Amino acid sequence: MNEANFSDECILRLIKLPDLLSVLNALLGFSAILFVLADVSGGVSVSEKAIKNALVLILVAAVVDGLDGMVARNVECSPLGKYLDSLADMLSFGVAPAIVVYALLRTYFVYVHASAYAHVTLALCGAYVISGLLRLARFNAKSFFREEKVSSNDFEGFPITGSAIFLASFMLVFIELHLPFYPYSYLLIGLMGILCFLMTSRIRYRNIRDKRIGIPVGIVFFTLFLFYIFSLQFIYPALAVVTLTTFYILSPLVYVKKQKKFI
Repeated sequence: MNEANFSDECILRLIKLPDLLSVLNALLGFSAILFVLADVSGGVSVSEKAIKNALVLILVAAVVDGLDGMVARNVECSPLGKYLDSLADMLSFGVAPAIVVYALLRTYFVYVHASAYAHVTLALCGAYVISGLLRLARFNAKSFFREEKVSSNDFEGFPITGSAIFLASFMLVFIELHLPFYPYSYLLIGLMGILCFLMTSRIRYRNIRDKRIGIPVGIVFFTLFLFYIFSLQFIYPALAVVTLTTFYILSPLVYVKKQKKFI
């Protein structure tokens, strides 16, 4: 479709199935934010149930995001697809996790009268949003530079979707285990800082489009959602998601080692 036809076309006619999935992704992220904001008590605290609901919606949004890409590659795509997908990712995996983390940590720090740490948390959550924004912008901008010889099997910086999945599943595990919040809160702050660095870094990560990876991961996510719906102990699938994401975060170490071995 040329530029003239694109500008004259009704936007609703441009929307394809992957775009509808992107819209659903954005609505899930928006709903996660609403769960947290609607439950805030006295402007400072939020219930555990609201946090859990928001985290599950973020993980469901990640599944929908994966389906979006699969449909776009194998069925159909539209001129809006790449941009709509990035905007939805920014909402569901950038803004939503940052708000959930801030609400959760602010509740704890206000409870222990540590207002200074609440300000640090606010700054770090802002840094997370900016890092995710930069990661998505770099990913989209690179498509304009055809001269760059980069394998389609990898990309720079840890994906924002992976960061959101890790944060959401990590918080779910600690909430479900009812572990002491004191060490957990500072560990969460540290992990957010690491994710900010990884998203904006030049570290290369393998693309996980391979069905050998995508199908097992999808099964784990689907199992987690079923456990949640039927009020089962979904600590186990949540722990599986944390473990899988941790391996993916550390995967460049193995990937680089293999590359050096064959040089």
